[in-house]
Amino acid sequence: MNQKYIITGAPGTGKTAIINALKKEGHSCAEEISRTIITQEIASGGDALPWKNLAAFSQQVIALRKAQHTNAPKGKTYFFDRGIIDVIAYLKHDNLAVNNDIMEMAKQFPYNKTVFYTPIWTEIYTNDSERKEDIITAKNIEKVLLTTYQSFGYTLVEVPKLTVNERTAFILSKI
Repeated sequence: MNQKYIITGAPGTGKTAIINALKKEGHSCAEEISRTIITQEIASGGDALPWKNLAAFSQQVIALRKAQHTNAPKGKTYFFDRGIIDVIAYLKHDNLAVNNDIMEMAKQFPYNKTVFYTPIWTEIYTNDSERKEDIITAKNIEKVLLTTYQSFGYTLVEVPKLTVNERTAFILSKI
């Protein structure tokens, strides 16, 4: 059975906090990589940024997500802060082409069919230098994420709006 679990959702919905709590409890997790790429691109003056050149940014993200999937230990429960399908959803959201290589990669590197998603939560949503989307854009991204995961046959489980520890316990109770 595939024990690679994705935690997805719109920006600013608490995914990284959950991943950090899971790590603190000793669970194996792949960190969110978009912020790392954004920080590096800003520091180097690059333009592979989601608000400047989403296609170039997505190519970097997809390569790193593929590596995360490939490097995850086999036969062990592993949590991912987003997955390969998130890249497809973001490209769709911005009406950019999703090439066949990315579509094939999503099929070639599957995750557990249960995907946890953190819903829009206005009370915790904030912007920063790496998260520029407003709440309306975040809601639109959420819709595209959910339909994209469903189109690949994944079952979405909404993570309740609770404390981080309660959200973590909820996820663990469902696997």
